Amino acid sequence: MFFFVHLIAILKYRYFFMHMIDIKPFKGFLPKKEQADTISTRPINSYSEIELQELMEKHPESFLNIILHDEPKREMPLEDRFKKINQLFNEAISKGDFTQSQNKSVYVYRQTSENNSYCGIIAGAATKDYRDGKIKKHEHTLEKREKLFKTYLSLTGFNAEPVLLVYPNQEKITNCIEEIIASSPLYSFKTNDGLEHDLWEVNDTEKLELIIKGFRNIPSVYIADGHHRSASSNLLAEENPTMDSNQYVMSLLMNEDEVTIFDFNRLIKNHLNLDIEQIKTALSKKFVVLDESKEILSPREKHEYTLYFDNTWIRFKLNVDKTHTEGIIEQLDPQIITDHILSPIFDIHDLKNDTRVDFEPGNKGLESLKNKVDSGKFDIAITMFPVSFAELKLIADNNLIMPPKSTYIEPKLRSGLTVYKF
Repeated sequence: MFFFVHLIAILKYRYFFMHMIDIKPFKGFLPKKEQADTISTRPINSYSEIELQELMEKHPESFLNIILHDEPKREMPLEDRFKKINQLFNEAISKGDFTQSQNKSVYVYRQTSENNSYCGIIAGAATKDYRDGKIKKHEHTLEKREKLFKTYLSLTGFNAEPVLLVYPNQEKITNCIEEIIASSPLYSFKTNDGLEHDLWEVNDTEKLELIIKGFRNIPSVYIADGHHRSASSNLLAEENPTMDSNQYVMSLLMNEDEVTIFDFNRLIKNHLNLDIEQIKTALSKKFVVLDESKEILSPREKHEYTLYFDNTWIRFKLNVDKTHTEGIIEQLDPQIITDHILSPIFDIHDLKNDTRVDFEPGNKGLESLKNKVDSGKFDIAITMFPVSFAELKLIADNNLIMPPKSTYIEPKLRSGLTVYKF
């Protein structure tokens, strides 16, 4: 009897530790408080070339001047550029633009807009969990980009933009976060895009233990944003297995209820010169037209779509009696649009490379889609209902890959607000 009790205890112990998510506090480098809004930046690809130039000239302290020091000339060889970034960051530390936390900490970050508020924990996430499939992905990564980013991390010596990881509800973690944000933040500032940012530094032993243990009860987390950063951090960890700091990737971990998944809509060029009646006839083979209007129509549920063409909005839904969608991927609305609209009606098959199709995130609103069609840049807009987080998890849990441009997830994270130095 004792043997079996002992065996069960061992199995429970192994199960617990085989299924834990490992996070790590770190001594982050934080920007000078009074300039946190101008030192930290939005993701670089969210700026236009003109915006970048203006910001870099107006704010020499901006993190952009560290990352893009050789723009727009790009005269340096790539590896020299990366080494220069390392040098410039260390100079910024020497000038006092960045200061390192005195103690190993996790950081609670809150971003607030007019419509939403997002809050999560910034910490190191173990690359071993990525290798073991506990940090789950739903997008393809390109080997060339993985290796490039790995070289970038290795030569710059830091990680300045966290990967966004999403975890299922954990009441103890939620309660701890609520207790933390009830106190005054270490940083509180508003940026010119209208977003408010608050940051709390957490190094209290009791709270750290509670948060770390809370993640040990979570079997897996999901990459919402940062697939290439995760993959390249894993390559760096494998290349330097004895260097502890390289075994973690800076991440913002958020409860799944905290993130917002927007639709990712399609804009296409009507190269076949179909008229509205031809399009409606083609749609009738797989869909039921619900209504038409000169006013904007939006999808109201899964498998419902709208199309804007020739100053007319058409709302239609999948006719499941005629189109039985089998398979997890085939039931996703982005894939249905490709399989039953773009490919058979408009002869568009390769969403990654075909210049006749473009994408616009739903956070910009349907008015923006309408304007792009009315301007003549595109001829037709097709909208969908947002993919649910349950669908995203189902894809990741089955080791499948989302169709291109299926989701647009917020929040988008600032670069240079917390910096994880190797």
